[in-house]
Amino acid sequence: MDAMPSHQERLRIAATAARDLLANVTTDRWEVFVKTSLTRHVEVAANRPPKVTEVDEFGTAVRTSRGDRTGFGAASGAAPDAARRAVEGALGSEVVSDFDPLPPQRLLGTAAAATVRPPTPDGWAAHVSGELAVALLGLSEGTIELRRSILQEGVFSWLLMTSEDFVANHHGITTSLLTEVQIRHRQAGVWREWFHIHDPDTFTAETVAARIVNRTMLTQNRIATDSGLRDLILDPEVTAQLLASLAPLFLATLSDRDPLPGLLNPDGQLASPALTLVDDRSDPTAPITGPCDGEGLPARRTLLLDGGVPRHRLASYRDAIVCGETPRGGALRLSYRDYPATGLANLLVENSAGLPPARLLESADRALYLLRPLAPVMLDLAGDGYRIVASGVWLRGDEVRGWHPVVELQGSLSRLLRRIEAVGTDLAWFQTDRGCVGAPSLLVRRQPVVG
Repeated sequence: MDAMPSHQERLRIAATAARDLLANVTTDRWEVFVKTSLTRHVEVAANRPPKVTEVDEFGTAVRTSRGDRTGFGAASGAAPDAARRAVEGALGSEVVSDFDPLPPQRLLGTAAAATVRPPTPDGWAAHVSGELAVALLGLSEGTIELRRSILQEGVFSWLLMTSEDFVANHHGITTSLLTEVQIRHRQAGVWREWFHIHDPDTFTAETVAARIVNRTMLTQNRIATDSGLRDLILDPEVTAQLLASLAPLFLATLSDRDPLPGLLNPDGQLASPALTLVDDRSDPTAPITGPCDGEGLPARRTLLLDGGVPRHRLASYRDAIVCGETPRGGALRLSYRDYPATGLANLLVENSAGLPPARLLESADRALYLLRPLAPVMLDLAGDGYRIVASGVWLRGDEVRGWHPVVELQGSLSRLLRRIEAVGTDLAWFQTDRGCVGAPSLLVRRQPVVG
């Protein structure tokens, strides 16, 4: 993998080539975004040599603003020809716009970025996989075996340059581990777990194995069913999927399409005081970090839900203007091909006052512990409804009464959110189709359950 200086040099050359081309065109304002990335997957399975897959990308994107017209173009490759194609694409795609979608210079800036660590060394994935396999067998008393593990690592650099001489750049690494395990001698299917790895030097296979074993072994109890109003304990993975489905409530929306007011109670609460949510783009331990958002507004921690009360919304600069929001820095740009879009980066549950999982169990009365989502969480925001399909475990205090392979929950979304009584301390990161979510367990009182 390339070292940081060569990455940055390639970016500078590409951005300068685009800048020089734009200098010969009559434009009011422009923006150049260049990104290079190397994605590596290392698959380790028993009795097979590691399989390594690498994908290298380099590309340039250009946005232009000329009078009442704006354009966007992107092209792959590191040669000067790519910069020319991106500039020509932006100029050739210009359309009439009611306003300039490029953020003004006064909003642009950078925050401190985390120190970049080196990529994991060759052989690290195989070493960790071997340790994990041993830890799983030991903690499960020989019951759970590791089928395969996949190290997912991305090394990337980007540079953002504007016609007002603003320049921001970042070099980063993201690392995660996907595991597949199965229970030996049983037709119980394959269990998959994804783990965000902030620092490989502090990563321990035993911690990962303990989470896998704790969840997987619960499925080996006898099958039991129940129905009615029950307390719920949501595993962090279920919490993450639920919160991800709420993402539209935290993004800038036109007032005539906004479902949020219909979900609030007379005191303006969406959820109980136990739930506080932020989008944190400055936390060095979060999966998606950088000195600024996808348009150059400084990275920050945005308070979305404060003790259950909505506070702020995320928006790209264009969406902020359209929806009448204050621009706070809510743009995502995961690839050079993408026009900056509004989105969550790291949705995080504030759990500094959370309860340990054991306390959550003690607080529940005849509870259903939702272990793993079996389908996407479905919400009817306009109709105030939710539907969760998951596997679960029936509890009486901390005693397991039985395993429930498929359970369905439906009811009022606002009632579900306002009956959250406590959050746990067991926060973990998860990938979702709405961005990364840092979620702990949740204790929810009295929800309808259909066995």
